[in-house]
Amino acid sequence: MNTEPLVSVVIPVFNGERHLAACLDSILGQTYGHFDVIVADQASTDRSVEIVRSYSDPRIRLLPPPSTQLDLHSNWARSIEASTAELVKLVCQDDVLLPDCLSIQVDLLRRHPTAVLACGRRRMIDDNHKVLIQARGLGRYARAGTQLVAGATLARACTRAGANLLGEPVNVLIRRSALPEQLFDPIWVYTIDVEFYLRCLRDGDAVLDDHVVCCFRVSPSQLSAVLAPGQAKELRALFRELGRRYPEDISPTDVRIGAVRAQLLALARRVLYVQMRASARLGRSLRRQGLSTDPDGAPRVPSAPVSAD
Repeated sequence: MNTEPLVSVVIPVFNGERHLAACLDSILGQTYGHFDVIVADQASTDRSVEIVRSYSDPRIRLLPPPSTQLDLHSNWARSIEASTAELVKLVCQDDVLLPDCLSIQVDLLRRHPTAVLACGRRRMIDDNHKVLIQARGLGRYARAGTQLVAGATLARACTRAGANLLGEPVNVLIRRSALPEQLFDPIWVYTIDVEFYLRCLRDGDAVLDDHVVCCFRVSPSQLSAVLAPGQAKELRALFRELGRRYPEDISPTDVRIGAVRAQLLALARRVLYVQMRASARLGRSLRRQGLSTDPDGAPRVPSAPVSAD
């Protein structure tokens, strides 16, 4: 009998055909073997469902299509609610896990029983799999080995940084016992992930580790790019809310500092997305003329800061 904790890797999908196979391959290639994969497709109109069905691995389960069109929050929640494992990782359709991701994070939660969430660092890649940033995440907690941090402390750190220091869902592994009754609050869109993490952490710690465990894809067509114009405004609202939740830990000064930093970081992200769109247009033009010198026919995108972490 396998005594290893079961991990459910859940993938909400909507028109993800371009990168979905790479995402699935990275999960199936984990050095940790005791997991299942749950795919929740949200009425995709491309080949997403066909791609999932092309895999014969019994660990993959494709959920039945929803009876009505779901919003982002509902499909994310549906994917997690369909899992039964002790540990849960949500992975967006265009992200990938590095081979030791689950092994590292399962071991962290095993060694730190008060931790309800494990988080590492991530590699930033572009739409053509090129590395933009080798290691990103955790802010001032980066490059400090492994450490336990209380939820209130992390809430203050995120507020003062003006950013989500824990990163995207692909970067975290969560104990099912810590999941809140309402998984995702629809009032938060850009900050859907960090607000969710902090509610998971109300009665537990996060174990932070400086290993790079995954790749987060930065694309001008992804959710973060689409939501970029409103992200600073929503972050300011979240910081005010965190100040109300943690009045003894987060001061009005912390909230003001975070608001300024969030605005500056939002501007930096928009610059990056503009650069990426311009690079994509240039790449298409060069390919039409047969002039591109890159192996994949796309010019390299200049790197730019995408978060404070």
